[in-house]
Amino acid sequence: MSNQVIITAPVHPFLLETLQAKGFELLYEPEITYEALSAIIENAIGLIVTTRLKIDAAILEKANQLKWIGRIGSGMELIDTEFAASKNIKCVSSPEGNRTTVGEHSLGLLLSLMNRIHSSSIEVQAGKWIRDANRADELTGKTVGIIGFGNTGTAFAKVLSGFDVQILAHDIYKTGFETGPIQAVSLEKIQAEADVISLHLPLTQLTKHYANEAFFNGLIKCPYFISTCRGAVTDTNALLQALQKGQIRGVGIDVIENEPLSNLSGPERALLADLQAFPNFLLTPHIAGYSKEAYYKMAKVVLEKLALI
Repeated sequence: MSNQVIITAPVHPFLLETLQAKGFELLYEPEITYEALSAIIENAIGLIVTTRLKIDAAILEKANQLKWIGRIGSGMELIDTEFAASKNIKCVSSPEGNRTTVGEHSLGLLLSLMNRIHSSSIEVQAGKWIRDANRADELTGKTVGIIGFGNTGTAFAKVLSGFDVQILAHDIYKTGFETGPIQAVSLEKIQAEADVISLHLPLTQLTKHYANEAFFNGLIKCPYFISTCRGAVTDTNALLQALQKGQIRGVGIDVIENEPLSNLSGPERALLADLQAFPNFLLTPHIAGYSKEAYYKMAKVVLEKLALI
């Protein structure tokens, strides 16, 4: 039987060293294409992936010796986990490894927007010294709505604990998390009362375009909108309309529907350009869970879940 593990993305050296010490034969191909992986996967006993490749039924059909798939990071939407289960292939992910940095990044986006840090810095670079128009909104005393109270939602709530904020959390799968300033509420209550709304949802058939036109039309207080989950959870056209209508006070996102930028079609590029024309729009390149610390911790969590350490 093969003892080969294919690694399809850059990973922390700790993962490579640990697998080698366990006697696995490593095929380190961080830029491998779907087609190339499909051609060699029949020999693999293990597979390490991120969000770069789709591991669908067609490729898994060829994986006759595959025993496990380790997902570096969170979100299993690119892996056909049902088909994998039918072949007794164990699938694990590591959201515990990067939840802290996602929570911190979410706070960074929010504070940058509320304090006009990014937009005013661009103005200064252009030779403008504008103070009154850049008067900030304090986070202290505000109501923050967190939609999706799993690993990253709870991490965001934790970094908010240093601020005097009320937290309204909505999660259709989780209960019993009401403590201190955290209340479990309906989506409608968040739409009515939140000064800030932050999305922390996995991408599923249920959550695709969760933040759509109806979602934004239901907002009452013109909140700041933050998303560090998956791009397709937000309908980009609806997001632009919400900014144009003044339904949201600012946007801080780490994800877009079609990543990276080189994948964008002409209309998608035009849509993004329209969003970027707003000074209260802030976009980072899917780096919320990408800290140096998370790079190590995600590898460690995957190995732990696979009982390899």
